Amino acid sequence: MNAPTDTEGEDRAAVGRWRLVAEPAVRNLIAVTGAIGLVGAFVVPTTSLFLTEAVAATPLMVGLFFAARSIAEIGTDVVVGAVSDRLRDRRTILVSTALLNAAGALCYTLLRDYYALLVAGIVCFGLGGACFGQLFAYTRELADRRGVDAPFFNGFLRSVTSLAWVVGPPLAFWMIAEWSFTVLYTATAALSLLAAVLCRWGLPRPGGPVAEGEDGNAEDVAGPPESGSAESASTAPGSAEPPPGLLGMFAGVGPRTMILLGSVVLLLAANAMYQIDLPLYVTRELKMSAQSAGLLLGVSAALEIPLMVAVGAWADRVGKRRLMIAATVCATLFFASLPFARNAPLLFAVQPLNAAWVAVALNIPVVALQDSLPGRPGTASALYSSAFKAGMFLGGLAVGTVATWTGYGQVFWLCAGLTALAGLLVLFLRSDTAPDSDTAPVRAAGPHPEDADPAHAADAAQPREGRAA
Repeated sequence: MNAPTDTEGEDRAAVGRWRLVAEPAVRNLIAVTGAIGLVGAFVVPTTSLFLTEAVAATPLMVGLFFAARSIAEIGTDVVVGAVSDRLRDRRTILVSTALLNAAGALCYTLLRDYYALLVAGIVCFGLGGACFGQLFAYTRELADRRGVDAPFFNGFLRSVTSLAWVVGPPLAFWMIAEWSFTVLYTATAALSLLAAVLCRWGLPRPGGPVAEGEDGNAEDVAGPPESGSAESASTAPGSAEPPPGLLGMFAGVGPRTMILLGSVVLLLAANAMYQIDLPLYVTRELKMSAQSAGLLLGVSAALEIPLMVAVGAWADRVGKRRLMIAATVCATLFFASLPFARNAPLLFAVQPLNAAWVAVALNIPVVALQDSLPGRPGTASALYSSAFKAGMFLGGLAVGTVATWTGYGQVFWLCAGLTALAGLLVLFLRSDTAPDSDTAPVRAAGPHPEDADPAHAADAAQPREGRAA
């Protein structure tokens, strides 16, 4: 019997991907991702306005509020991620964090004291914010269990989050204008409760045995679990040591992982600076309307949706490292062009570059981090989520400083410098082909085509559909 051709293998892989998306459990996961995305899209853009108008907070108090929340979320993300890898069922963490988000939203509906809201934000949204990273971890476990490539699956679900951010902020501000902050945050609490219910009763346990009659024979597709997979590390008795947990949360985080995290922080700091600075640049320097800034952000988010799906589908074929290098080039060109784009047509014309690099930065690094820490998707996803929030925190601080001294348009040059530096860090990975200590899967001796791409160091141990026999 002839081995299937590469084209036939790719066709089968594509069919397997979309068959997985059609499963009822995965549709529930899409609903959970959309609900959590809307929660963020409701809360993040409106909190500063809520504190200013409903609580009468000063600009300094608003800044301290966001800084305290960011620091709390960075710490809790890593701790929750490390603990979650020791649990038998990650859905427990998903339900708990969703309920904490609901509690935080209810506090926003009832409290009007700044310090009470600060405590509620740090405790409820600080811990509840870990839900974002845990969804990444759960997605990776489910993709490995079903034998579908993780970049595609992760990219597809990230596109759902992007869609939530296309419709969420306008809907949130409409609810504030038509009703009140109380209505907005009550709706946010309801969405969080819906996510908790779906996580508890609508999602399967990815590491558990395949139920009789379950759509798709996951074990036949994926084959036996590899030593580096999430399932083998956490559910196969005696096949691997359990994850190190809280006390050893940074075990196995070697130089390659740290370099990758550094590039993620730089990229996301630039993204945060852009999102903060763009409305001010458009309205104060270019004398355009605030609606133009919102439309620019919405157009970019809409373009990201198909690009995220495409990037996920191409990741294994093109290589994660190559995609990240291309993303840093697109980002640098985009930010370097913004000071010269001084009218609406030019600003809209460069948005495809923005969407292209963001589609990679919000998808590929988390998968690469999960590959570098096999069997510990919770820790890897938490590290990415923490890098995401650290980038936002540093970006927010940098915008205020640079804009005060040089003007809003000059902020984009700093963004271009940060993304160029991120690209250099990714290039530096090329000289470090040795995997991090104790985390790389064992491969057969001899050359391997993926050795040229360090981002693939752990990919060979992950089950994939569509490879030629």
